[in-house]
Amino acid sequence: MRSAFSDLRLPVLGVAGNDDQVWVRLRMQGRHTGPFVRFRDGRLDQAIPPTGREIDVEQVHLLDVREGKVVRHEAIRDDITMLGQLGVFPPAPATAVRMLAWRMSGRATRAAAEVAKLAADAAGTLTNSSRSATAK
Repeated sequence: MRSAFSDLRLPVLGVAGNDDQVWVRLRMQGRHTGPFVRFRDGRLDQAIPPTGREIDVEQVHLLDVREGKVVRHEAIRDDITMLGQLGVFPPAPATAVRMLAWRMSGRATRAAAEVAKLAADAAGTLTNSSRSATAK
């Protein structure tokens, strides 16, 4: 999300929980300035070229907690509203043409590869940070 939306903000609207679960209600706000890439079953499903549009959508995140660590995360997002704010659903003709051109030119595949690399690099950084903290 950070590579797709600049000035990404996630203001928390509420938090509730018990010993095993935490529920966080928040808003996701930002400007769509990078490719928004969606994968399904490990394969590129959709790549939306930057629109420059603002988004403001609500989400709920459910976190399962064991021994003080998050062991499972599930998000309930309002993607239909977000895609509507981006002009993708229902598809505006100009947006549909841009998305098709992105796919046909190979830019969608290249954007997906770059986003996947950024995510893998971030995951590696987090894993390495965890190992460093454990070693100390």
